[in-house]
Amino acid sequence: MPRQTHGSLTHDQFYELLDASPDCVVAVDFSYRFTYANQPAIDLLGVPKLIGENIFELFPGNLVEPFHSTYRNALEKRIAGSFEAYYPAPLDYWFKVTATPVEAGILIFFHDIGDRKRAELHRDSVSRQLQEVFEVTTDAIVMLDRNYRYTFLNRRACELLHPENDLIGKSVWEEFPATADPASDHWINYRRTMEERVVTQFDTYYPEPLRLFLNVECRPSDEGIIIFFRDITERRLAERAFRDQQEMLATVQQAARVATWDMDLQTGIVTYGPGSHPVYGHPLDVLTHREAFRSIVLPAHRERVIQAVVACAQGEIATVDYQVIAADGSAIWIESRGQRIGTSGKRIGGVAIDITERKRSEEALAASEERYRILADLNPQAIWMGDPAGNITYANQGFLDYIGLTLEELGGLGWLEGFHPDDRGAVVAAWTHSVQTGEEYNIEARIFRAGDGHPRLWWLRGLPVRDEAGAILHWLGVAMDIDDIRSSAQALERKQRETERQRAELETIYQTAGIGLSLFSAEDFRFLRINDRQAEIIGLPPDQIIGRPLTELAPISPNLEDIIRTVSEGKAVRDLIVESELPAHPGEHRVFNVSYTPVYAADGSVQAITASSLDITHQKRAEAALVQSEKLAAVGRLASSISHEINNPLEAITNLLYLIALSENLPEELKIYVHMAQSELSRVSQIATQTLRFHRQAVKPTLVTPGELVDAVLNLYQGRLTNSGIKVDTRYASTTRILCFENDIRQVLNNLIANAIDAMRNGGRLIARAHDVHEPATGRAGVRITIADTGHGMPPQVLARVFEPFYTTKDLNGTGLGLWISAGIVERHQGTLRGKSSVDARHHGTVFSLFLPHNETPMEHPNELDAPRYR
Repeated sequence: MPRQTHGSLTHDQFYELLDASPDCVVAVDFSYRFTYANQPAIDLLGVPKLIGENIFELFPGNLVEPFHSTYRNALEKRIAGSFEAYYPAPLDYWFKVTATPVEAGILIFFHDIGDRKRAELHRDSVSRQLQEVFEVTTDAIVMLDRNYRYTFLNRRACELLHPENDLIGKSVWEEFPATADPASDHWINYRRTMEERVVTQFDTYYPEPLRLFLNVECRPSDEGIIIFFRDITERRLAERAFRDQQEMLATVQQAARVATWDMDLQTGIVTYGPGSHPVYGHPLDVLTHREAFRSIVLPAHRERVIQAVVACAQGEIATVDYQVIAADGSAIWIESRGQRIGTSGKRIGGVAIDITERKRSEEALAASEERYRILADLNPQAIWMGDPAGNITYANQGFLDYIGLTLEELGGLGWLEGFHPDDRGAVVAAWTHSVQTGEEYNIEARIFRAGDGHPRLWWLRGLPVRDEAGAILHWLGVAMDIDDIRSSAQALERKQRETERQRAELETIYQTAGIGLSLFSAEDFRFLRINDRQAEIIGLPPDQIIGRPLTELAPISPNLEDIIRTVSEGKAVRDLIVESELPAHPGEHRVFNVSYTPVYAADGSVQAITASSLDITHQKRAEAALVQSEKLAAVGRLASSISHEINNPLEAITNLLYLIALSENLPEELKIYVHMAQSELSRVSQIATQTLRFHRQAVKPTLVTPGELVDAVLNLYQGRLTNSGIKVDTRYASTTRILCFENDIRQVLNNLIANAIDAMRNGGRLIARAHDVHEPATGRAGVRITIADTGHGMPPQVLARVFEPFYTTKDLNGTGLGLWISAGIVERHQGTLRGKSSVDARHHGTVFSLFLPHNETPMEHPNELDAPRYR
C-alpha cells in the first residue's frame, strides 16, 4: 500500500493508531475488498486472512439491511452512516457499526454490543411482565409524583375513575376535590406516605362523581407514591345487608388477589413478582421450583399444565385452568395465563388467579340450568330454543304435547307441520329473516291443537343470546295461546270504538249546544270546563275563562255566591231567572234562565257543579215587542177607523168650501182664507188616506215609482221635519216602476226616515235620492234609493249591530226591531240594504242605501216578527 498521510499523521502512524484501538476496524476499497483489519476485528470475525477478500462474498450477511445500504452510501455516495444490527450465524453477534468514507474507500468501525442488548431485552421483559400484571389485576393502580400529579394509571384505574380527560400530569387534589380536605383519609395517608415514606392502607368512601367505597393502599416509590385501590362498594353494601356473611365476603375479596410468576425452563426455578398473593394455598417461598409446584397440582390436571408450558415455550399465549391442593388439604381452582419471555424460549412468565368461586358458580349454573329445564317442562306456557342456523333444538313438554310432535320430529322444518297451511309461508319468512339478521322474531300465527285438530291463534317471540363478541349462541323463545285474548280484545276494541263514538257525539253536542254549559269547582267556584256557547255568553275565549271564579266573570245575581254554596251542599237550583250585565258587555242588559246541579263523587260528596245558562234576553224583548206591537196595532186600527170615519165629514166640508169659493157674493178678502182652508183640508184628507194605506196589508205586489214611495213617507213626517228645522232635499233621477209590496217598502223607508229625524234633534238636512243602477256583485238592474242625514252619526261598533234584533240606542224609546224587520223585508224583495256612517266632527251623518231589483217577484209576505237576520 503506498505511503499516504491522514491530516498531520503519516499512513503508518494512522494504521498504528487503528491497531491500538479497542474497537474493531477494517478498511474496504472501492471494489469492496478488505485492505486492512486490526487485530480486534480479526479476532471477532474469526477469519485470519481478510486482506483482498470481498466483504459481501466472505460475509453474505452484509447483503441484507441495514449493512448493505449503509456500506454502499458510504462508498458510492460518500455519506457516513451508523447503525445497530444483529448478524446471524456463523457470527451470531449484535454489532454497533459506523462506516466512514476515506480517500481509498471506507473505514468500518464495529464492536460487539450483545451484553447491552441482552440487558435491554431483560429490561423489556420485566417491564412487559409488570404491565401485564397491572392490566390483569383487579386492583386499580395509579402513580403520583412528588407534586401529587398523575404519572401512570392502569386499565382498572381508568375504569373506576372514568375521567373525562387524560389525567396524566394533573393534580389529584384538583381533579378529585374531596381528597383535598385535610380531614379526609386521602389527604392524611397520601401525605404520610409521601413525606414519611411509609406504607399506609385505609378504606374510604368517595362521593360524587364516583360514589364508591374504596380500599386504598399507598406505597412510597422513587418518583413519589404508588396507590393501589379497589372498588369495595359491593362488599360494603353486602356487609350492610348480610352481616352474617361478612367473614365469607372478606375471604372472597382476599381470594381475588393475583400472583405473577417467572419460570426458567432450564433450571426449573420459579420466581414470583413483588406483592404476589399466595393463590396456591401455600406460602410462595416453598414453591420456588418446578417440582415443588408440580407436587401440589392434582394428578388429573398435570398433563394439561405441561401442555400449556410447552405452548408458552413455543411462543404461544396459553391459558389453563387446573386444581391444586392447598396446605390445608383443600382443592383450589387456578387460572394461569403465560407466554414466552424473549426469543430464546428459555423463560416463560405470566399470572395466576384463584378462580375457585367462579368454578363453583359455573357448577351452580349447570345445576341451575338443569332445574330450569325441569321448570320449563312443567311451565304451562310454550318455551323453545333454536341454534344459530335456525334449527329448533328444544321445546318444553307442554308445547310438544300441544302440537303432538316429539323433539326429534321438530328437526329441519318438521316443526312447521304444527302450523296452519295458510300461515306457514309467513312463519318461515319471518324466522328466516330473524336468523339471517339477528333481529327479534315476532309473529302471530295459527297452530293446530293436537287434541282436537282445531287451529288457535298463537303469539311467538324469540330473541338471540349472544357472546361477548356479539355472535349468536342460540335463540330463546316463548309462545302463547292468544286466541281467547284476541277475541276478547277485538270485542273490547269494538266496545271502545262505540264508546268513543258516543263520547265524540256527546262532546260535539256539548260544544255546539245552543245553551251555555259549564263545570266549575264546588270549593272555590272556578271554571273547570266550558262550551262554546257559554264562552260566547261571557264574551271571552275559553282559555281566558278556565281557572277563573264564576263570581268574577258572571256576577249575574247579587246573591250568586249564596246560591252556588247551596248547590255545593247537594241542592239543585233550576230555572232561576236572573237579570244582569256581564263584565265583557258593560251597559248591555241580559236575561238568563240558569240551572245549577251538583256532581257527586263516588263517596257521595259534591266534587263539582254543572251550570246551564239559556240567554232569554231576545225572548223577553220579543214578548215586550209583541205587547208594544199589539198596542201599536190597536192604535193603528183606531187611527184607520178614525180616518175612515172622518172621510165623509171631510168630503162634505170639502164640497161646502168648494161652493163657498164659487159664491159671487164672497168678498175678496175672504177668498184667501177659503183657499187656505181648502189646501189644509186637502192635506188632512191626504194624511187620512196615507194612514189607511199604511194599515191595510197588501195582498199582492204592485208597481210603484221610487218618488211615490219616498214622498208618501215624507208627507207623514212633514210636521216633525218642519218643527225640527230639518231641510228636505229630494231628487229622483229614476221614474222606473218597480214591483213590490208597497206598504212593506214604505215601512222600510219609514224606519230609515224616522231614524234620520231622531238623529237630527237640532236640525240638519235630510237627503233622498233615487236612480237606476246595476248591482256590482251580480250585475242585476234595479233602482237604488238613498236616505242620508247630517245627524250625529254612529261609531263602527254600533253600525255593525244595527241589523241585530232588539239592539237599540234609543233606550226605552226603541224596540230594536225596526231595522231588523226592514232587512227581512228587503231580503224578501231580493234586494239589499246597507248603511255607512261617520262621527267625524266636520263630516258626520249616516247614509242608508236600498237596492230593489227590476222584474223580481217578491216572496210571499210572512209574519214580520219572523223576519230573517240581515246578511
